[in-house]
Amino acid sequence: MTTRKTPEDDSGFSLGKVNRLAWIFVFLGAVSELVIFLSISGALCLTAAGTVAIINFRWLEMVVQRVVQADRPKYDLASIFRIIGRFALLAGVLAAVAWMPQIDPVAIVLGFSAPVAALIVEGVRQSRFGGG
Repeated sequence: MTTRKTPEDDSGFSLGKVNRLAWIFVFLGAVSELVIFLSISGALCLTAAGTVAIINFRWLEMVVQRVVQADRPKYDLASIFRIIGRFALLAGVLAAVAWMPQIDPVAIVLGFSAPVAALIVEGVRQSRFGGG
């Protein structure tokens, strides 16, 4: 007799864990930027980019759940408007960040990479320790 894993299991893959780990990466990156390079603008750029990337990741998760899940409404007009609106918002924020004076492009890239790095770390951890 095997037991089924529930979403409450700590050992399974969780998007909540990915989000927490991404926030930790953003925080550690901003602190490193402040301590190593003494750059307040770099830390702010990294934090802003990381925040936008994490929010976009969460929005993408909600859209995918809405479109793909069997018990949810399928691909409808509202889903299309949500996808277009969220990408437009992301493009607007990116344009605003690009035209700001004294931006740190490396910090922007590191901030946007936080959710990707968190997904990689959680996936590797799951494959090594979770059997997935």
